[in-house]
Amino acid sequence: MVTHHDVKHYGLDLFDILTLLSLSAFAALWFRRTTTKKSSSALPLPPGPRGLPLVGYLPFLSPNLHRDFSELATVYGPIFKFWMGTKLCVVITSPPLVGEVVRDQDTVFANRDVSTCALVATHGGHDIAFAAYGPEWKKLRKIFVREMSNNTVLDNLYGLRREEVRKSVRQIYEKVKTPVDIGALAFLTAINSIMSMTIGASLQGDNAAIDGDQFKKAAEDLVTLLGKPNISDVFPALMWFDIQGIERDTREITRVFEVMFDSAMAKRKNNIIDPTDKKKDMRKDFLQFLMELHENEDGAKSITMPEIKALLMVPSTNLVVLNITDD
Repeated sequence: MVTHHDVKHYGLDLFDILTLLSLSAFAALWFRRTTTKKSSSALPLPPGPRGLPLVGYLPFLSPNLHRDFSELATVYGPIFKFWMGTKLCVVITSPPLVGEVVRDQDTVFANRDVSTCALVATHGGHDIAFAAYGPEWKKLRKIFVREMSNNTVLDNLYGLRREEVRKSVRQIYEKVKTPVDIGALAFLTAINSIMSMTIGASLQGDNAAIDGDQFKKAAEDLVTLLGKPNISDVFPALMWFDIQGIERDTREITRVFEVMFDSAMAKRKNNIIDPTDKKKDMRKDFLQFLMELHENEDGAKSITMPEIKALLMVPSTNLVVLNITDD
């Protein structure tokens, strides 16, 4: 038994004893946690290359990822893992395994790590592309596929598309004997047609919140940022610092779309279609339908403003993506 006299003999006081006991307890807890974690996460992982501490295999990857993965597959097989910074990545190169993931076990692998840029652009991942798989995602997909993209709705909006084409034809007639950029005009016509169906307004005229050039530049810049490597995505601990400024730039670009959507919503609130109008469905655009869902008190069918704006971003940027791909 250690007495008070023995404690003084070894030059220890009460504070030293408490500190020593605390450190011992902390070491024991840490050891138990690490060993428990290893045993609980002992699921077999596929083989893969060893990386460096902290950065993982990132320094050994080239811009041609498909070639790197093909070479690694010849060494480690059709499925392998590697660490990209602090994130564990698993690569599948075999068609049967791909079918297992995207077809047979699609709900298990439905979620993904959303980039910082995508989170900002979709108001926290509220669109059908980046939302987590679950009841909310199912609701958004049902709204987009069944109510916004079915043939009946698109046929009802034929008049809006025809009007935009007629405007473009009139512009060509008005510029007889003057050069006309047919490519730019065709792109603007397509954009205006989509915007008319989406928010009931084109990007031309004095009442337009933004013009076509602003919209195209904002959409192109957003697509570029979505595909730009971001160190914050590899090292989430650095996300708050926004070292590359991608989050800041994405917020600035998103404000362009915010201006357009807010302007359309404000006009729509002041000009609500009469619900007793039998022909209201013949001229109901996507925004009108979404705002009616927003005002719905049924929680299973209602939709929030961030979800509305995120859904409107899908048709607003897809055409620009196709135009960039064609170029």
